[in-house]
Amino acid sequence: MGFGKVGTEVARRAKGLGMHVIAHDPYAPADRARAIGVELVTFDEAIATADFISLHMPLTPTTSKMLNDETFGKMKKGVRIVNVARGGVIDEEALVRALDSGIVAQAALDVFTKEPPSPESKLVQHENVIVTPHLGASTVEAQVCFTNHHNSKLFIVSCSFLHLIPIFG
Repeated sequence: MGFGKVGTEVARRAKGLGMHVIAHDPYAPADRARAIGVELVTFDEAIATADFISLHMPLTPTTSKMLNDETFGKMKKGVRIVNVARGGVIDEEALVRALDSGIVAQAALDVFTKEPPSPESKLVQHENVIVTPHLGASTVEAQVCFTNHHNSKLFIVSCSFLHLIPIFG
């Protein structure tokens, strides 16, 4: 969801892993999607058919709580959700219900409606949720590495978050 700069790069990586990629973005040019083998679809088609939903859009009145009880009810059972966009695009209470019911198998989040989230939050504590801080590019190491390898297209963050490893150069 969202096919701007970040969404496009995520789609490129997913295609490289052999995934069939669909995208929804009402502002994305169809020719850019076609150029990398991505099919632009409606919002309803995207949520009904995707195995993985990765969110890459700003928080606006239109995108606020765009994933909610109604939209979770239209998803394939076992979908995985990744939100690295903005807190607030997911109704967090509805996400907990979708996780508990098995509609959402797993979620990975680095943004929340209220930041930082409470450590006691049902969402943060949920066994099928991975939570990380939204600051990957804000570390000294990331900035030094970015400065040294600014022409590299893809970086892998090590588990210790101390090194970014350029893959393509």
